[in-house]
Amino acid sequence: MFSRLDDELLDHPKLAAAGRELGRNGRCLALGFYTYALMWCNRHLSDGLLPVEIVETFSGFVVDPLRVAEALQRAGLFDTHERGYRIHDYGEYNPSASEIKAKRKYERNKKRAQRAAMSRGNGRA
Repeated sequence: MFSRLDDELLDHPKLAAAGRELGRNGRCLALGFYTYALMWCNRHLSDGLLPVEIVETFSGFVVDPLRVAEALQRAGLFDTHERGYRIHDYGEYNPSASEIKAKRKYERNKKRAQRAAMSRGNGRA
């Protein structure tokens, strides 16, 4: 699995705004946190949802993860959600969990059929 990260994010005004709010090294902190959050969402097929209890576990990455998440939310990179945050426009740039699951199922079935054909002697090694 991979995460999609637009290279225009480096110069994006929302990232700059979050960086200014966070202070010294803020832009790097905002970019790193955003990337970390994006990767977590992709790995766990959360459709961009970041529950607050998960954000709190990012404390191994930053001293005050909720402060950083709030800065990203105020800048417009995160949206608020009843359970925490959602990465803004996540679904515009990333496949949904249901799409990924469907693709994985298709690939499993395809591989299963290939193996069955090979075991019957109809396939090539």
